Amino acid sequence: MKYLLLIIASYAICYYLVGLLIHGRLADIAEGLRHRPDAPTPGEYLRNVEAHARQSHRHYTMLAGTLVSLVACVLAWAFSR
Repeated sequence: MKYLLLIIASYAICYYLVGLLIHGRLADIAEGLRHRPDAPTPGEYLRNVEAHARQSHRHYTMLAGTLVSLVACVLAWAFSR
């Protein structure tokens, strides 16, 4: 049961942190577009990359969550011996 809780917590934490990183980076890029006269508007840019951002969010969450949960479970197993 403790391993299941560790896995769920690892994925939840990674989902939250990856979301913060991706959305923060998109906000920085959209803000930078305001200073370029030939660039699309920030809203237009965000609408265009929204699907890719969601896909990246899922992929990076799965990758990071798997690694973090693996390390957490190995550490829990090692300390429970």
